[in-house]
Amino acid sequence: MPSLSYADDILTWRREKEDALRRRDGWLALAGLHWLEPGSHTAGSSETVDIRLPASAPPRLGTFDVHSGQVLFRRDASLATPLQGEPPGGALRPDTSEAPDFLRIGAVTLVVIERAGRLALRVWDNDRPQRSSFPGRAWFPIDPSWSVTVDFETATAGRTITIPDEVGGLTEEPLLGTATFAIAGQPARLDAVPSEDGKLWFLFVDATNGESTYKAGRFLVAEPPHVGLTTLDFNRAYHPPCAFTAYATCPLPPDGNRLPMRIEAGERLPDGETGPDRG
Repeated sequence: MPSLSYADDILTWRREKEDALRRRDGWLALAGLHWLEPGSHTAGSSETVDIRLPASAPPRLGTFDVHSGQVLFRRDASLATPLQGEPPGGALRPDTSEAPDFLRIGAVTLVVIERAGRLALRVWDNDRPQRSSFPGRAWFPIDPSWSVTVDFETATAGRTITIPDEVGGLTEEPLLGTATFAIAGQPARLDAVPSEDGKLWFLFVDATNGESTYKAGRFLVAEPPHVGLTTLDFNRAYHPPCAFTAYATCPLPPDGNRLPMRIEAGERLPDGETGPDRG
């Protein structure tokens, strides 16, 4: 049985993961993903626009002009409602920049995203009932035996690894190194890329995926190595956002991060569920 302090730490972490899904402009509020080709695209809640926004948005919000890898926004002449975040020059900085431009009007938020050289408009609707009706993530029982100390070999500077994503893109990410270990009686290895907070981020597939866990894989974050060692706690393995919405663009495990054994720890699928279909 896990100690109370260990179990409490895991439970606190799991509650934080659930809160992140439900928060304003969180994954459960996503309401659209519209890929932008060069040219002009009108947007609003009207049936006559190019990009259909949630019903609470103005009938005609404005136009998104795509030229030379840039997106410029022009508000519609009929729009009298204040639009928070509208840049003075019209050019919208995408989510890959240090300070992305978020357009907000009522419950609706929009941002330009960039994935492998492609541009899209991501849309949130914070009035979506899924934010409050979501029953919660499902988890395997906490079992300390799934927390393992592993050898970690740091990669040489400048090495990269190809990471695919849910929408068919490929990106080159810095390779931080490789963890080698034994688990469930079998040898294993996983390559790590940087997480948003500078830790080790493992994107992996195991024998449970598509059955009791999300088909595309799971994520796991670990502390940077100390004297060549780190800890992989699979009780903290979690599903990517694509397990909850068809409008995310999740990175997927690289080819080498496929574990042959069943990792029955961390997040699992609720009984009878497989994840959303992409539209």
